[in-house]
Amino acid sequence: MRLVYRLLGKLPRRSGAGIAHPWKDGESGPITSVRRFFQPPPAPHAVYDEQGLHERDAPLELTVPARGDAFSFHAVLAVSWCVTSGDGRTTTGLRADIAAERPKIHERAEEVVRRVARRFDPHLPGEAEEEVNKELATEFARPSHQCDDVTITVTVKAQVNLTEEVRELRKQLGRVLLEIQAKREIDMAIMDNMTRARDEWQGFLKEGMEDWAARFAVQLAESPRGVAGVMTTMVEERRQDAQNFLDIVKQVVAAQQSVDVFDLVAASDGVLRIALERLGVPVPPPVADLPWLEER
Repeated sequence: MRLVYRLLGKLPRRSGAGIAHPWKDGESGPITSVRRFFQPPPAPHAVYDEQGLHERDAPLELTVPARGDAFSFHAVLAVSWCVTSGDGRTTTGLRADIAAERPKIHERAEEVVRRVARRFDPHLPGEAEEEVNKELATEFARPSHQCDDVTITVTVKAQVNLTEEVRELRKQLGRVLLEIQAKREIDMAIMDNMTRARDEWQGFLKEGMEDWAARFAVQLAESPRGVAGVMTTMVEERRQDAQNFLDIVKQVVAAQQSVDVFDLVAASDGVLRIALERLGVPVPPPVADLPWLEER
């Protein structure tokens, strides 16, 4: 029996499974040693590996005050844990270590979120979220627990959202702004369409003013079967325009003869010919002898 006791006394001791750090094993003895010797090895998932234990808490939802405390933000915190140990702690033991740290970590995180959120108006969750996460990264940059055997680090990230009350107010404002923007876009589209139509009509009318036949061409485009009537009207209007022009010329000649300026105008018939051609009246080729010069 003494040989058995000696052999059993040389077996390695195991750490406690569910006790938060620090922990101590119970007193060892022959019966305890026999139990440990015949106890099957733990399942693989329950054994702490060399890379540590990583866990993530359920989302922590908070309602924190915004600037002025009249409205609030709705914040959701994601808390991630990493525990490493150098003395072979089991997974259950490491989880006990996390459980011991969890209340104070949640309290610290909530304090940071509340303090930072109060700097921002309730309709600015994006800006508040960015600043909150900066402060959380600084707050938890160092391990929350560290000793010779166990190191616990925690990472906290926040999502900051509008509360339902503020969201409804923002919806009403957003709807009004969208209606204003829509009306502006409609007005701009109408103005753009009118500008293009104006430019096109301006070019069309300008081209028509330069060509006396353009008006009749438009008339035929609207009613192509009235060609004979349109042509008759064209000839009659040209004849009348030519007669009116000649009457004006006679009046100008009569007026200029009294001041001896007619010789200057009558020296060339270029002005009259160009005017008649513009009116669409056929003119004969130029002649050297002008009738009104002989009358003088």
